[in-house]
Amino acid sequence: MKAYFLAAALIVAATPSFACTAEEATAKATEVSQKMQDLASKDPQKAAEIAQKASSAQAQIATDLEGACKLYDDMLSELN
Repeated sequence: MKAYFLAAALIVAATPSFACTAEEATAKATEVSQKMQDLASKDPQKAAEIAQKASSAQAQIATDLEGACKLYDDMLSELN
């Protein structure tokens, strides 16, 4: 019985938490916004393309926080 609980505890401990909070989404949005300002002065066309993705992410926050965070992460990797 102890082995069962130990195995269950190890599985739970090894499973990472991927939950994205509203605060994390907001922080990512702020970072994207700052990087977008820099990009707009250097490459306005690319900034416009990424801005379309940003508006999709903002619309998703209310219904799909995980999806919004993924979009922000994708945008940040594209901006870096």
